Amino acid sequence: MTKKEQSLGQLELEVLRLIWERQGCTVPQAAEVLAKEKGYARTTILTVMQRLHKKGFLRREKTDGVFCYWPTEQKATVLGNLAKKFVDRIFEGSPASLIQHLAESDVSAEELTQIQKIIEKALAADKEQEHDC
Repeated sequence: MTKKEQSLGQLELEVLRLIWERQGCTVPQAAEVLAKEKGYARTTILTVMQRLHKKGFLRREKTDGVFCYWPTEQKATVLGNLAKKFVDRIFEGSPASLIQHLAESDVSAEELTQIQKIIEKALAADKEQEHDC
């Protein structure tokens, strides 16, 4: 199973976000931060980081007897793959259905304006690509 096909749990995502932020860290470093923020035990973080390594989301190198972990993919790539899987699974592959659901739910006017700007930017980029051909 490729990384694109694999799912990530909430804690796995929290650990990945921390490692993306720091551009690498050891288990004790990650455990210290996540213990303060969320109350997770060091052994839990160790297990999660080993699982992420096994899944291919992290690489590691041993320095002075301690593994330091780094992400193997950029944050945007991983989150994009997860978002696509979500849209495929929940909205039958239709981003428009997702946007419709958001527009009809408890989304603030400010957030709807942000969504509109994102869509306008994407449309402008798409038109630019058409002209480049």
